[in-house]
Amino acid sequence: MFSLVYRSVARPGFSLDQIQDMLIKAQNFNHEQGITGCLLYYQGEFIQYLEGNQYKVLTLFDKIKVDPRHKNVELLSYEEREGRAFENWDMAYENFFGENPQITHLRLLVGEYLSQITEVPANNPTKNVFWEHVGSILYSKTSSGN
Repeated sequence: MFSLVYRSVARPGFSLDQIQDMLIKAQNFNHEQGITGCLLYYQGEFIQYLEGNQYKVLTLFDKIKVDPRHKNVELLSYEEREGRAFENWDMAYENFFGENPQITHLRLLVGEYLSQITEVPANNPTKNVFWEHVGSILYSKTSSGN
């Protein structure tokens, strides 16, 4: 099993309707390709965890890197590992709108997860990178006042 994590910035004008359309297509494609993962969108930034056959994941990532709907695609981590972190999700997706109870709850969950990975040796470093960057997006947007 191969996994990778990347983050990117949505291009101006990339609407939530367009994101939903992209997500439906991605879920169908990922299901056909045996790719699972999680995509989070928050205040113009994407962070995504992809896992599956190495060739298929890297081929998909090559397409993602040149997709004009976003920019500043940055590979954060990748690894070969046993098993899946998101085995039942063709592509889990969450879009968080500003401050609300849902984003507060996610911050608490991410904070708890991050405190656990510092106490226990990491058995899935790429998954840990994913959640660390989710935390950085969530907390930096709060502290910068955006």
